[in-house]
Amino acid sequence: MENHGALVGWTHQDLGNKVLLSVESVRSVEAAEAHDPDILRVMLTKKQAAVLGNFLTTISGESAPDSKDRSWLRRLFG
Repeated sequence: MENHGALVGWTHQDLGNKVLLSVESVRSVEAAEAHDPDILRVMLTKKQAAVLGNFLTTISGESAPDSKDRSWLRRLFG
């Protein structure tokens, strides 16, 4: 079964050597307005998460944040 929708959010849980990624999508404006997303949960290894993140960064045309440019205070408080 295929499921198509617009991405409206995601969350994750760090489970040690794995990550539980929850992807939220809606199929219609009505579902978005009702705050009723479909939720897909996917278990990934941290390596898979890194590969996915790198792929998404590459296809977006954006560059990955450079951790060397972040100050100590910014690293501490995000």
